[in-house]
Amino acid sequence: MSGQLIKNLTYICASMGMKQAVIAPGSRNTPLILAFTRQPEIKCYPVTDERSAAFFVLGMAQYSGNPVALVCTSGTAVLNFAPAVAEAYYQHLPLIVITADRPTAWIDQADGQTIRQQHIFGNYVKASFQLPTDVITTNTWQSDRTVSQALDMALQFPRGPVHLNVPLDDPLYEALPAQHAFPRVIRTLGTVVQPDADTVDFFLKSWNNAGKRMILVGIGKHDKALGSLLETLARETETLVVAENLSNVSGEHIIATPDLFFGALSAEEKQTLQPDMLITIGHSLISKQLKQYLRRYQPKVQWQLQSEMPYADTYQSLGFVVPVKATRLLGVLADDPDFNELASGKGDNEQSYRKLIREIQQHVKSRSEAYLSNLPFSDLAVFNELMPMIPEDWVLQIANSTPVRISQLFLSRPGLQYFANRGTSGIEGSVSAAAGSATVSGKQTLLITGDLSFLYDSNGLWNCNFPDNLKILLLNNGGANIFRIIGDQEITKDAQEFFDASHQVDIKSLVSAYGIKYSRCDQVVELKSMLTRFMQEKGASVLEVVTEMDINMQTYKELFKYIR
Repeated sequence: MSGQLIKNLTYICASMGMKQAVIAPGSRNTPLILAFTRQPEIKCYPVTDERSAAFFVLGMAQYSGNPVALVCTSGTAVLNFAPAVAEAYYQHLPLIVITADRPTAWIDQADGQTIRQQHIFGNYVKASFQLPTDVITTNTWQSDRTVSQALDMALQFPRGPVHLNVPLDDPLYEALPAQHAFPRVIRTLGTVVQPDADTVDFFLKSWNNAGKRMILVGIGKHDKALGSLLETLARETETLVVAENLSNVSGEHIIATPDLFFGALSAEEKQTLQPDMLITIGHSLISKQLKQYLRRYQPKVQWQLQSEMPYADTYQSLGFVVPVKATRLLGVLADDPDFNELASGKGDNEQSYRKLIREIQQHVKSRSEAYLSNLPFSDLAVFNELMPMIPEDWVLQIANSTPVRISQLFLSRPGLQYFANRGTSGIEGSVSAAAGSATVSGKQTLLITGDLSFLYDSNGLWNCNFPDNLKILLLNNGGANIFRIIGDQEITKDAQEFFDASHQVDIKSLVSAYGIKYSRCDQVVELKSMLTRFMQEKGASVLEVVTEMDINMQTYKELFKYIR
């Protein structure tokens, strides 16, 4: 393959808005390394562990929304990208996965670091592309067009990862051409999609005919206009609006803790709150209580807006899909006479749904605050102390399993940005993703993680680019607390070791080996002072908070009993 083709590849990446590339060292990818590191618009980061490199890229794309390249050598290195590629696919992130390969003639010929790489990511990329092996230096038309198409496809709605497999023949260690061909770059230009008049009319009729409405906002980035509109609807109409912290939407009248809200309902209240109309916006929600509620008390009709996964029938009630930004359809309500009359709050009947929502919301708030104010040393106590302390404009990364669930029990902070790997919801990659996000954002970033998630991705610390603006709060209870919270220990007791995943890893020694600051807290009397010192400390650091698994389980479950 010609050096001009490789040079054109990186030029097209830069032309399509790429600003970062993460490269795992190797030999077969030498031409790619030389080209990317000499492309002035793209900053390159070396990360040795391919799985960590892939999640590092994911964190970058998660925060910035821009395409980011992920480059590796041939062979099993490619397979190590798979978990992050799958996560990016379900988070709809534009990862550009570029894998060096042997020429096709050498596949299955017992040559080193050679496996079948074409279409290796299967259903977890938007498309796979194989660049041509034999290209005359002056004729790069096919390759240039393929690279343009791959980048363009990654950026089109719904966004997602693409795979470029690049066969490279010897000699690998050759200088790139001094002159640039400046290839043509093919782009799909953006358009604004608006609902047509019939859709608007039908939606308004459906809205006005529904006495009780529920709006669910899934995982997404901060949207000030959407947040303001939803707060108005929650405050002034018979509408229950639910938005967890990962939606990055919040408001006084918006339910931010659905597990507590729906967990507190009596049988009569569950029936009374059953919505006539359900509107879902964006990606998924975490709350198990909410999902179970809506599958039992199904709405008459569900409208799905702004979804990158159309036809996702999570609540088994999907009726209409409208592929537009939610504000473009919900915004028409403000101009509708029937809406204005309803919003004026005339009569008790129109306000009964709102009144019940407010009563439950206040009950949950007062009961949960009372319970949380008198906790033993536990994960819940750590969150209760920590959440108000996080400074404004920080980025909060939350690892899966217990931490992300506990975070849903606390009101969203509008001055924070919340992220978690909830595409596939795996525990691997949390440290690397947080490091990538912190690197590209430049903002102070806090990762809250459990011990297993941290250990699973401890190679995320093995990164010469590890950012100074990342702090890691590690909740260590010696194993997998989540299975005690969601499982039945009476049933699993004979095989408990396969659920607990107990360990005795010395976290201090592990963290210190990478030259990162470490501190530890294991008693409630020092929690506040340790958290304060940790948040104010300069540079990257890890605070290990040691809690007891049984106490964590008990306090979590008792909270739900208390609010009922």
